Amino acid sequence: MALFKKDKKDTAQAAKRPSGQSAGGKVTGFLKGRQQPNVNILSNVNMGKPGTPGAAKGARKAPEDLKPTRWRLYVQSIGLKRKGLEQSLRIGGFKESLYEFVQRMLITSLMIAAMMSVFLFILLSKAGLTLLESLLFAVVIGFACFQVFFNMFLSFPAQKSKNAAKMVERDILFAARDMIISLRSGMPLFNAIASVSTGYGQASRQFARIVERVQLGTPLEQAIDQQIDESGSISFRRLMLQASVSIKAGADVIAALQSIIDQLSQERVIALRRYGQRLNALAMFYMLFGVILPSMFVAVAIILTTFISIITIDDTVLFFIIVFIAFIQLIFLEMIRSSRPSFSM
Repeated sequence: MALFKKDKKDTAQAAKRPSGQSAGGKVTGFLKGRQQPNVNILSNVNMGKPGTPGAAKGARKAPEDLKPTRWRLYVQSIGLKRKGLEQSLRIGGFKESLYEFVQRMLITSLMIAAMMSVFLFILLSKAGLTLLESLLFAVVIGFACFQVFFNMFLSFPAQKSKNAAKMVERDILFAARDMIISLRSGMPLFNAIASVSTGYGQASRQFARIVERVQLGTPLEQAIDQQIDESGSISFRRLMLQASVSIKAGADVIAALQSIIDQLSQERVIALRRYGQRLNALAMFYMLFGVILPSMFVAVAIILTTFISIITIDDTVLFFIIVFIAFIQLIFLEMIRSSRPSFSM
């Protein structure tokens, strides 16, 4: 009779107990795997709510999840106004985002301008100017310095990517010809790219990055497309774009690359001829304004001053004339150097 009452009591408790839960309060059967995730989800949801035990220990929000402030919107607007800045950061190998880079350059420029303003204010106040005049000059010069340094810092990624592209252009044609020779000997495209990943300077680094991506598990055509987006060299992008299209279309890679190499060679021959024509004009203007006219001016001035004492040509005047002539010649030499092609045939 007692045994019957005990069984009846256990049956009543089992009826009140939720399904899938044993007498000890543990989850049994297949329901154990279904109820446990619900507990974790609730705990994760409560983790970020204020007033819950896990609110103080919640995970940090990502920067893109933060509510944009006026400062962030202002900095981003400055970066977006500079066309090509984000692409230059990616090509130049900068790990910072557009917002982080512009913010760092903005703070650095403000610090430099503030230090120069304070130094100029102290210098002018010691020179005898009033405090108001010193403060006015210091603020104007500081604002000008801020604009100059900030624009210079923002143009640094573009200049760096441009210089890197010139270094790639110097050797990319030799590397492409070597790769064509490897492909014609029966070597696969990946092995041909790996063979030119060393020995050709900055051009080899572009191919080495493709090899690294493929070794990490990226498909060859996808690795080529990623490197095309990150490269600033036009010749490299044309070569690899043709290789990627040929791989995807199943066409002959050797014929496609050879056609691009022939086009690049013809374009470089035309560029060299154009540089020769420009160099003839620059040489003529250099001889005229840098040599003939200054020499004639000095000779005529010396002759005139012997008859008419308008000015006296002494050592100081001759020194300034020599400095002016040297400045003109430096300008012409810089023009010749900047117009020179940066590639090799």
